[in-house]
Amino acid sequence: MKYQKLLNKLKDILSAQRQAQLEKYSSLKKVLKALRAEKKKMEKEMAGDIDDETRHEITSKLKVISKQRKKGLEVLQELKKERDAKH
Repeated sequence: MKYQKLLNKLKDILSAQRQAQLEKYSSLKKVLKALRAEKKKMEKEMAGDIDDETRHEITSKLKVISKQRKKGLEVLQELKKERDAKH
Protein backbone atom coordinates (compact mmCIF):
# COMPACT_ATOMS: atom_id res chain seq x y z
CA MET A 1 0.00 0.00 0.00
CA LYS A 2 2.84 2.37 0.75
CA TYR A 3 4.25 1.98 -2.77
CA GLN A 4 0.86 2.60 -4.28
CA LYS A 5 0.53 5.89 -2.40
CA LEU A 6 3.96 6.97 -3.59
CA LEU A 7 3.09 6.07 -7.16
CA ASN A 8 -0.14 8.04 -6.94
CA LYS A 9 1.71 11.07 -5.64
CA LEU A 10 4.24 10.77 -8.45
CA LYS A 11 1.45 10.58 -11.03
CA ASP A 12 -0.14 13.70 -9.57
CA ILE A 13 3.13 15.61 -9.78
CA LEU A 14 3.84 14.49 -13.32
CA SER A 15 0.35 15.28 -14.52
CA ALA A 16 0.57 18.72 -12.91
CA GLN A 17 3.80 19.39 -14.78
CA ARG A 18 2.22 18.19 -17.99
CA GLN A 19 -0.81 20.44 -17.45
CA ALA A 20 1.44 23.43 -16.77
CA GLN A 21 3.37 22.72 -19.96
CA LEU A 22 0.15 22.44 -21.99
CA GLU A 23 -1.18 25.70 -20.54
CA LYS A 24 2.08 27.48 -21.35
CA TYR A 25 2.00 26.10 -24.88
CA SER A 26 -1.60 27.17 -25.54
CA SER A 27 -1.17 30.62 -24.01
CA LEU A 28 1.97 31.17 -26.05
CA LYS A 29 0.12 30.22 -29.22
CA LYS A 30 -2.62 32.76 -28.37
CA VAL A 31 -0.06 35.51 -27.80
CA LEU A 32 1.72 34.73 -31.06
CA LYS A 33 -1.58 34.80 -32.91
CA ALA A 34 -2.42 38.20 -31.42
CA LEU A 35 1.03 39.55 -32.34
CA ARG A 36 0.61 38.31 -35.90
CA ALA A 37 -2.75 40.07 -36.16
CA GLU A 38 -1.27 43.29 -34.79
CA LYS A 39 1.61 43.05 -37.26
CA LYS A 40 -0.77 42.65 -40.20
CA LYS A 41 -2.83 45.61 -39.00
CA MET A 42 0.24 47.82 -38.80
CA GLU A 43 1.43 46.71 -42.22
CA LYS A 44 -1.93 47.77 -43.66
CA GLU A 45 -1.51 51.16 -42.00
CA MET A 46 1.93 51.47 -43.59
CA ALA A 47 0.44 50.80 -47.02
CA GLY A 48 -1.86 53.80 -46.59
CA ASP A 49 -0.99 57.46 -47.00
CA ILE A 50 0.76 58.54 -43.78
CA ASP A 51 3.39 61.11 -42.82
CA ASP A 52 7.04 60.31 -42.14
CA GLU A 53 6.80 60.56 -38.35
CA THR A 54 3.94 58.07 -38.18
CA ARG A 55 5.71 55.79 -40.63
CA HIS A 56 8.84 55.82 -38.47
CA GLU A 57 6.78 55.04 -35.35
CA ILE A 58 4.99 52.15 -37.02
CA THR A 59 8.27 50.80 -38.39
CA SER A 60 9.84 50.74 -34.94
CA LYS A 61 6.76 48.99 -33.50
CA LEU A 62 6.89 46.43 -36.30
CA LYS A 63 10.53 45.67 -35.47
CA VAL A 64 9.64 45.07 -31.83
CA ILE A 65 6.71 42.84 -32.74
CA SER A 66 8.86 40.85 -35.15
CA LYS A 67 11.51 40.23 -32.51
CA GLN A 68 8.90 39.24 -29.94
CA ARG A 69 7.30 36.80 -32.36
CA LYS A 70 10.68 35.33 -33.24
CA LYS A 71 11.52 34.72 -29.59
CA GLY A 72 8.05 33.30 -28.97
CA LEU A 73 8.35 30.92 -31.91
CA GLU A 74 11.70 29.70 -30.60
CA VAL A 75 10.18 28.97 -27.19
CA LEU A 76 7.26 27.24 -28.88
CA GLN A 77 9.65 25.02 -30.84
CA GLU A 78 11.48 24.12 -27.63
CA LEU A 79 8.20 23.17 -25.98
CA LYS A 80 7.32 21.00 -28.97
CA LYS A 81 10.68 19.25 -28.78
CA GLU A 82 10.22 18.59 -25.05
CA ARG A 83 6.73 17.26 -25.64
CA ASP A 84 7.86 14.98 -28.47
CA ALA A 85 10.89 13.75 -26.54
CA LYS A 86 8.71 12.65 -23.62
CA HIS A 87 6.46 10.57 -25.87
